[in-house]
Amino acid sequence: MRTAVATPSAFVPLAPICFLALTSCAQASVNRTAADVLYSVILAGTSTSSRAVPSPRPRGGTSTSTGSKASAPRVIATAEDYIGVPYKWGGTSPNTGFDCSGYVQYVYAKQGVRLPRTSREQAGAGQQIAARVATLRQGDLMLFAEKTTISHVAIYAGGGRIIHSSSSGGGVRYDELSTRRGQWFVEHMVAARRLTADGRSLVQALDLLTRPGLPFDPPDHAPQVPHD
Repeated sequence: MRTAVATPSAFVPLAPICFLALTSCAQASVNRTAADVLYSVILAGTSTSSRAVPSPRPRGGTSTSTGSKASAPRVIATAEDYIGVPYKWGGTSPNTGFDCSGYVQYVYAKQGVRLPRTSREQAGAGQQIAARVATLRQGDLMLFAEKTTISHVAIYAGGGRIIHSSSSGGGVRYDELSTRRGQWFVEHMVAARRLTADGRSLVQALDLLTRPGLPFDPPDHAPQVPHD
């Protein structure tokens, strides 16, 4: 009686396959971790040494603003309602005055879009676009830096104009970018953001944008508007 002997071809070399699978899984895990770390570093930065500020990385369960009725014409119409409100450092109310970012935050909140408090935080909201006037659409944010840190924000109104609350302008006003004063803002623009498209908000969840402890935006140093 002969005993059956298994031939070498009957054996499947499982060990190398398992090793390769585990190695691939481990490598993917390392890659994902590195990407997460990279986004964390980007979000933590404040420098404007480059002329663009990257968008925070979206995560599951943190969607853009819901129920938003935002559209560029509505944003500008709302912004115009507060022309003449005086500038106030740290101000967030039409009753007492606005600073630059308090004004932008207030206007967009009227359209159902929640923005963080300062221009540095707002520089991460929505979608990044090229920091050139030619690329701007009505309702986009223009962000400015006098040294290395973003310190002022305005809403592009279309037609070569911005609307903002400016210390050098005395409060909420339009500025023509073709003027000497307007050219100061063009020269100091370092970033631009698009917050709405097709009537919907593009802004990330507020908890991804907020960075506690940042000081209020300082007054701008554009050429002063002559007083009557």
